[in-house]
Amino acid sequence: MKISISLSILLAATSMVMARPVTESTPTIVKRASAADWKSRSIYQILTDRFARGDGSTDNCGSLSNYCGGNYQGVISQLDYITGMGFDALWISPIPANSDGGYHGYWATDFYGLNENFGSEDDLKALISAAHERDMYVMLDVVANHAGPTSGGYDGYTFGDGDYHSQCSINYDNQNSIEQCWVADELPDIDTENDSIVAKLNDILANWITSYGFDGIRIDTVKHVRKDFWPAYQKAGGVFATGEVYHGDQAYVGPYQDVLDSLLNFPLYYAISDTFKSGGTFSRLSNQLAANRNSFTDTSVLTNFVDNHDVVRFLNANSDISQFKNALAFVLLAEGIPVMYYGSEQGFSGGADPANREVLWTTGFSTDSDLYKFVATVNGDIRQKSGKSVYMDLHVEDNVYAFIHGNALVVLNNYGSGASNQVTVNVGAQIDDNTALTDAISGTEATVSGGSLTFTLTDGLPAIFVASA
Repeated sequence: MKISISLSILLAATSMVMARPVTESTPTIVKRASAADWKSRSIYQILTDRFARGDGSTDNCGSLSNYCGGNYQGVISQLDYITGMGFDALWISPIPANSDGGYHGYWATDFYGLNENFGSEDDLKALISAAHERDMYVMLDVVANHAGPTSGGYDGYTFGDGDYHSQCSINYDNQNSIEQCWVADELPDIDTENDSIVAKLNDILANWITSYGFDGIRIDTVKHVRKDFWPAYQKAGGVFATGEVYHGDQAYVGPYQDVLDSLLNFPLYYAISDTFKSGGTFSRLSNQLAANRNSFTDTSVLTNFVDNHDVVRFLNANSDISQFKNALAFVLLAEGIPVMYYGSEQGFSGGADPANREVLWTTGFSTDSDLYKFVATVNGDIRQKSGKSVYMDLHVEDNVYAFIHGNALVVLNNYGSGASNQVTVNVGAQIDDNTALTDAISGTEATVSGGSLTFTLTDGLPAIFVASA
């Protein structure tokens, strides 16, 4: 079917390579949001402790290995900073009371209590209400696999002495060991084979969702719990769930979508890194997309990312801003639900944990930084306003990759900063000849002729073509 872009790029429904079209009308905020509700969203991930302080102070943190002072009131004060980039969903840290030093939230002790370092129950409810007033979903990070480390017993813990698997070191070549031994040799592994413990975990999650009004959950350490635990846990939450299976092999990660709505797309993360950060070709990216389609039940609801709190930031390994912008443009506009890690818009370049968990407030929450403006254009102006249907693999060569997002033609490259190569993209019958297009990033103008588009790169930047005014 020929596609005309006289006013917009219309897409044919091709189930193998296109995300299912999503209505462009603004969805109604509901407490129990489904995968379908989340498909049109873009997520901004924060560490609650590192994003913003409620008192507005901006001095640096003395130690990134402990609490730095970020809290719910601070997040409320900077919600407009987030929405200014076009994000309409927010992923926050786990909320329970934690062991000493659990600034990240993953070391729960009392699952019924709140981490008071982040604020009160009223503060948390105020954050979710303020987000909902801005038509933002809120995603809660949750942990069911383990509790926080202890050296003196389990006084004050929800789960006591007999509620954990016996301590053992994980053998990552043995799935039973992965599921029953202790992460990092120190995180007590909750006995998720015990029916009464399972019921308690399910009730805790249901209470979080109903008490505070979360719209979705991100589940930590999914591969460390038996697969058949997860359907009932997800059902107890009653909201969209994306799970962390930290593994690069789609054949290993894919089957977990049989028990959860969605997974963090680690297989694609490694392909993105290889292609944009490490000098690989776009065949690596294209091949991974194809492998994912063969391994997952629905790639359109996988959560895609360039960086997160568990990996070295892109700009630490490769300081090329143009390469980083190409990677961000891919995640924000490709098939799937995009997640951007806080600080990406300010060029953060931290190394391994905890260096990749910087405080954001020292930037002054600048909306004038080059990367902030770039994200606002790509996510706010293109993704949020151009329709959500996606056609991948339109054009693939070693250093150039093109796909269609809504009414935009996205042309990526990995030549790097300074590149001014002439690029020709074959659009075939997807775009009418004589269609005049303008790159939303550089302002470059080009016209489709003979089923192709030829233009010159600007500083190795991605090009996102929309209909010329």
